[in-house]
Amino acid sequence: MNPIFLAQWMKEKRSPIMVLAFCGLSILATLLFGFGMDNRIKIGVFPGPGVEASVAKQWIEHLNEGDAIEFFLQDEEGARSDVRGSRADAAVQVMQNEYRLIASTQNPNVRLVEHHLRAVFQEELQLRAAAAYAADERGLREEVQRYLEQPPMAVEMRTLDGSELVRYDMGLQLLFTFTLFLAAFTVGFKLNAITMEKAAGIWSRMILSPVRKSEMYLGHLFYSMLIGFIQVLVVFLLFRFGIGFDMGDHFGMLILVAALYILAITAFCMLLAGIVRTPEQFNMVFPSLVPVMPILSGGYMPPGTITNPILLGISEILPLKHALDALTGIAIYDKSWLDILPSIAKLCIIAVICMGIGINLMERRRA
Repeated sequence: MNPIFLAQWMKEKRSPIMVLAFCGLSILATLLFGFGMDNRIKIGVFPGPGVEASVAKQWIEHLNEGDAIEFFLQDEEGARSDVRGSRADAAVQVMQNEYRLIASTQNPNVRLVEHHLRAVFQEELQLRAAAAYAADERGLREEVQRYLEQPPMAVEMRTLDGSELVRYDMGLQLLFTFTLFLAAFTVGFKLNAITMEKAAGIWSRMILSPVRKSEMYLGHLFYSMLIGFIQVLVVFLLFRFGIGFDMGDHFGMLILVAALYILAITAFCMLLAGIVRTPEQFNMVFPSLVPVMPILSGGYMPPGTITNPILLGISEILPLKHALDALTGIAIYDKSWLDILPSIAKLCIIAVICMGIGINLMERRRA
């Protein structure tokens, strides 16, 4: 096994461009998309006919008192164009004492915006009506504000088990997605060296040497897994200690889950290498299949976005889906080993099944 491992390492030393490129892409993609993720809905606001911009700014100040939606002043043409082009969920036209919601489709975000608008306008108009009969309008508003800050009854939202609600960090999910996704490319292309050596007849000559066939497989498998794991580890260490990403308090658990994912994706690549017949077919099928994995696994979208039972069923056979579930559970929800045990078990099952079938297929077709 050691000669095979060292031979792959010598080839890597001569040309490390691919591993460095995928590692760099993991970092660059997370910096571009992860840091730019803002969970707040952005809605453009523009004044209606005969309404000055100052009135719209006053309404924007009231509307932005919430945390889930960000309202900003925008010209009417741009706001309507964004809604027509689906670049924005909705836009709001404000008048002196009313508003008009502009939307092209009905979705949960539009209903959330409409509910927020109705509540803010109703509260403000009630204050204005009360202030019309008050001697000191400013004092009335201050008194109402103090009352709202210390109400006689408050509603507190918690999860089913009584713990506090946690704000979901989409940027952290994208970090895991891009890192594991690009590590799969590294592992797959490194593992394709087996099919290339078989096609070139190298394996037929090495069988006559003292090196056993199992050692030849293990040398390639361990090297592919090591390179993929080092790539993931470098990215995680950089974002945790270099950039300061909040990855939770259980960094060791994240590393172990990443190692299990590398094992599972290596087995998955071995299965694919056993199905195809030539290294050229692998280089054609593999880059077309891997980019679909993050989409089916929901890596680019918030949890619960994919509801189609067929897509959810397909995602169950993908290692990326279970690795993301475990990693986000550890980093965001502070889950324990017992909580992520189902995801870890699925990764191990995928690794065993894919590795066994993949090696069997390779031996049958390229014996």
